[in-house]
Amino acid sequence: MDRATPVDDVSTAGPRIHALDTLRGFALCGILIINIYQQVVFRGAAAGTAGRMPEAVQLLFYERFYPIFSILFGVGFGIFLRRAALRTGRPRLVLARRLVILLVIGLLHFLLHPGEALTAYALAGLLVLLPLSYLGGRVALAVALVLLFIGAQLVVGYGPIPGLLALGYALAMLDVPAALERRTGRVAVAFAVFATLAAAWIALRLRDVAPPFVNVVGGPGGGVSLLGPLAGIATALAYCCGLLLLLRTPIGPGLSALLSPMGRMALTNYLSATVLFLLAGPPLGIDSTGDLPAIIGLTAGIITVQAAWSILWLRRFRYGPAEWAWRCLTWWQRAPIRLPRPGAGAVS
Repeated sequence: MDRATPVDDVSTAGPRIHALDTLRGFALCGILIINIYQQVVFRGAAAGTAGRMPEAVQLLFYERFYPIFSILFGVGFGIFLRRAALRTGRPRLVLARRLVILLVIGLLHFLLHPGEALTAYALAGLLVLLPLSYLGGRVALAVALVLLFIGAQLVVGYGPIPGLLALGYALAMLDVPAALERRTGRVAVAFAVFATLAAAWIALRLRDVAPPFVNVVGGPGGGVSLLGPLAGIATALAYCCGLLLLLRTPIGPGLSALLSPMGRMALTNYLSATVLFLLAGPPLGIDSTGDLPAIIGLTAGIITVQAAWSILWLRRFRYGPAEWAWRCLTWWQRAPIRLPRPGAGAVS
């Protein structure tokens, strides 16, 4: 199951890294496709018409976008920790409260969206990221690789999440996100490597060739192949590097203008998308994988609404509604939300 959640609002102090917002908005669009299949198509299919996701969706979208969110969650955790330390002498206490609040939000969201991942992110943050925050970036990177190798084989869906969160935290501690705009050559090399790995996996799947290496260990359902989760992660990283390269082209400003506001309001958009597809799905008659035009229309409609909503909202406000509430509860004080009007004095 493709479980992902956006985690935003890391601007406790210091400038935002807009490339991360753009990546987050991009991942939000991709995960919406899977959530619609899982929560609308298959929910209806269980009552009558059985079916599987189209092969293109499986190869290009399924479990290809939650790794992006997971890594960004870890990156956000690391950035927040550093910036919170400038504001309080007990930054980990603030982070623990922040994660507990996210857990409550996730439990409430689960009532509408079974299989959502806010709860998993919050629990993994408390159990993995908080202890990891006492380690340096290089040690955290080594721990992340071990967690990825083990978790990817033990638990379907959720298994790689702790390792991916740890990977994101390690990247933040090694200052990788801040260097993204200056490392075009390295991003291009990474894109070539991950895109090649992703293409190789797709070729094997299309030819129904058994993977050359399958490592299965005892776990829920008898264990999990290592190659499947790793192929998803490689594809996700190829998407990330490809988008970062596109941001350096003439179409980059347009992509950023569209996706970055969605990424800044990713938690709000993730939660509201559940309401939108659960309300709009049944009237559209979506109950099987054969309803492809309606599925595409619902996906495109929600993305259009959220893109427009995010742009308009952020013209007047500093944060999305959910991000603002999360921020206020994290610091246990009311944060200013309105942007100052042109010509008005700065908001204190």
